[in-house]
Formats: sequence, structure tokens, C-alpha cells
Amino acid sequence: MEDTLYIIGNGFDLHHGIASKYADFKTYLTKHDRDLLYALEQLYDCDNIWGDFEQNLLTISRETFINYISPFFPASEVGDDDFTYAELYFSQDSAGELVDELTENLKKRFHQWIRTLTLPAGYEKRLLRLDPNALYLSFNYTDFLDTTYGVLTHQICYLHGQKSDKTGSIILGHGESPENSLTNWLKNNENKPRFQPRLKNKRNKSYNNSNPTYLAYFLEDETKGNWRSEARYHAINFAAERIEDYYERSFKNFEKVLETHQRFITSLHQIKTIVVIGHSLSKVDLPYFEKILTVNDDPNNLQWQISFHSEANSTRINEFARELKIDPGHIKKFKIDELLLA
Repeated sequence: MEDTLYIIGNGFDLHHGIASKYADFKTYLTKHDRDLLYALEQLYDCDNIWGDFEQNLLTISRETFINYISPFFPASEVGDDDFTYAELYFSQDSAGELVDELTENLKKRFHQWIRTLTLPAGYEKRLLRLDPNALYLSFNYTDFLDTTYGVLTHQICYLHGQKSDKTGSIILGHGESPENSLTNWLKNNENKPRFQPRLKNKRNKSYNNSNPTYLAYFLEDETKGNWRSEARYHAINFAAERIEDYYERSFKNFEKVLETHQRFITSLHQIKTIVVIGHSLSKVDLPYFEKILTVNDDPNNLQWQISFHSEANSTRINEFARELKIDPGHIKKFKIDELLLA
């Protein structure tokens, strides 16, 4: 029984010269889908969405989303001579299409980009010394482990899918449950002045808040809301439903992922050494590492070898050890180049 597990992250591909950074995906979108690129860079509340892309998918602003949709809200009331249900349906379609863009189309475009990734000339000089008999848990979608290194298919688990899968079927997303996301957002925003029942104008006169985000998320009694019209009421609430649908559809449900790969994961119970190559140890993926420890027969005595490429990366390994209660004495840090064949 093989007792070594390799955990492979994007740094593995980058080491071989593959242009697989999230910033490279951005470049791909500039050529193939500028509408999606615009949405990604305008609707998320983070300094640089490409830095920690998957986790940053959690930062889409509910307020920005609703404000983006609000120009499409019906201008007239149900029953007015100039009202048409097409107005209401158009705002609903706009909200739904935006969520589709940021979930299904995002995964489709990301998958299409993955299929363009190839090894550059001279990659042979970057090949690593790997154990051909070990097991491999890959967080990457590329297939260089088997096509370039000749690792047998049954020894590899592509945790989030691989490029040969059906287009758009790969797993891409943030790691926080929709319920926790909403609870945390409400807690962080409930005391903000713009989300209170009564606001004041420049003349210091009070008026009922008609902010659509306030109405959708913070209004306790819907009958007391300044909806302005029945049509606007339906449009606002539908927009809120769609944004919560986004959080559900962009959630990387690790329980389902683990269930899909249950046979491989449970086979790791006798692993004694774990070699991590090119993985950022991002919080979004910590549940998988926790599961590996849970299924292992002797997790306290596991020996870890973890690659790093910078001081910040080395510090992250220390944080990783604390979070998972791993004895630092069981961790050996190394640079990927130490594994070069030549």
C-alpha cells in the first residue's frame, strides 16, 4: 500500500511555465468576454478580485447588485394606463441574467480558458522528481500529471474536475455557506445609517427610507415600507432572491465534493507522508485538509513536506499548521526547484 500523498496546487503548473494565474484568466476575458470581465471588476467589493479569485467571489456586494438592477425597475404602477408587465419581467430577467453571467457563464469561460493552457517550449528543464507510485490529489483542472508525468489515472483525484470534463461542469467558487454569508453581511451592515427606517434630507427633515437594499433586507414590517409602488415591491424582492441565488450557486460545497470522491478520500487512511506542491493553503480549501486528517489512522504522526516560494508563503504555512493543529516539527518546507530532475 502506497503511503505517500502528493497534493498539487496551481504553483505546480506555474513552475512549469504554464500561464495559469487568475490574472491570465483576466487577459483571456479581455479577448473573449468583456461583459463578464466588467461585471467581475465592478460588482465585487475587494481591491483586486484576481488576487484570491475564488474566495473573492464571496465579496459580491448585495447593495451594488441591487443598485445595478434598479434602473430596470418598473417606472409606473400596476393598473396605470402606461404600465405593462413587460416592464416588470424585464427587471426580473435582468437580475436573473446577471446571476447566470456570474455563475454558469463564469464557469463556462473559466473552463474554456483552462483548455487553452499548454506547456511552453523548454518545459522539460522544469520537470520534477515525483514518486510514480504515490497517490495524487490535484486541485488543478489541467492534466499534466498523467499526460506529462505518466501518473496512472487511478492514482489521481482531480478534486474539482478536469479540463476534459463537460464544459462548465468544473467546480469553482467560494467556501462560505449561503446562510453564513447572509448572516454575516446583515450583522456587518444593520447599523449603517443608510439602512435605517427613517432618513433625513439636507433640511434635516425625516422621511421614510426607500433604499431598495434597505427594503429588501432590513425592513421588519413590509406593510410599512416606502416601496413607492406594487411593481417596485415585486422587482426589489425578486432582485434580492436572485442575489441569494448567486451565493448558493457560487458556493463550493466541499461536502458534496468529498462525497463524489469518497472512495479516493477514504483510501488515504494509511498515508504517512504528505507532499504539498504549489498549493496556496487558502482558507477556501482548508476543509479538504481537515478531512484528510480525519480519515487518517495516525494524523498526529503524519509527516508534511510543503513547498514555498516567498517569505509570505512560508508564514502562511505556519498559519496553516496552527489552524489544523499540526506539530511544526512534522513540517519540512522546501522550494520546488529542490525537486528538479536535473
